[in-house]
Amino acid sequence: MFQIQTPHDIYYFALALLMSLFMIILIPRDDIKRLFGVSFVWGYFGSFVFVIALGGLLQLFSWQQTAFTFLNSPFLLNLAWVPAVMLYLYFLPKANVLFWLYLVTFSLVSAGLDSIFNQLGTLQYINWSPVARFFVAIVWFLGATLHLNYLSKKKITIY
Repeated sequence: MFQIQTPHDIYYFALALLMSLFMIILIPRDDIKRLFGVSFVWGYFGSFVFVIALGGLLQLFSWQQTAFTFLNSPFLLNLAWVPAVMLYLYFLPKANVLFWLYLVTFSLVSAGLDSIFNQLGTLQYINWSPVARFFVAIVWFLGATLHLNYLSKKKITIY
């Protein structure tokens, strides 16, 4: 049924575990509840749509198939983006100048992870690069920020 492919499955699991531990350690429980919905939308679904659209449809890159792959998208990797987006949203700076620096920094980290997974052999570049990932990440995190700001203004919570 499931066939673990070491080390690829281990890399995805390790990232998901590491991001979850950071989230649990750094974010208070009430804020985890408050940010979960937006983080799930932009973390899990955002990552899933990103992989399906850019990897599957446009064939810019491909992920190694693992025991936990769904529609050519690594489930655990997509899941790891939930706590990552939650960390991003929790530590958002209020000052406009700091926000743009924070957004660029978080997008660079995303591009760095992309490069690491490529070097580990779990992500194969076809017509892709960490630079492309950087620009996609800017849009992705900006979208998550605007979504959270909209929900906060309207006093809407997603649980």
